[in-house]
Amino acid sequence: MTYPDPAASGTEGAGSVAGFGSRLLAFLIDGALSVLIAVLAGFRPGHRGYGLLVYFAFLAIELLFVTIAGQTPGMRAAGLVVVRASDGGKPRFHWVLARTVLVAAVVPALIPDSTGRSLHDRATGLAMLRTR
Repeated sequence: MTYPDPAASGTEGAGSVAGFGSRLLAFLIDGALSVLIAVLAGFRPGHRGYGLLVYFAFLAIELLFVTIAGQTPGMRAAGLVVVRASDGGKPRFHWVLARTVLVAAVVPALIPDSTGRSLHDRATGLAMLRTR
């Protein structure tokens, strides 16, 4: 499935660049899923290695799901998808990997440009768009 060019789409509805609220919702859902993975692996808050496992579970969810489906479970629930900014097509693995490394640094995800695209998306030629 392809989506319209992020630069050409409007500011509302499907195909528009995702806003902060929907991105935050997706992050919270994926974060909760990461905590669930850590708990199911036998780690509890305060346990040695718990925070690190949650962190790497989050990054693994990001890398695997965006590579395979173009969206994490949180993005799906929030109505978001990651696409190539140039043509709206499915992102290639090496760009998803680079995006995930930048997400791991946290700061690029918090710096949007004038169109609303975060620095990690712009650096990798990707865009997070609304699906509804």
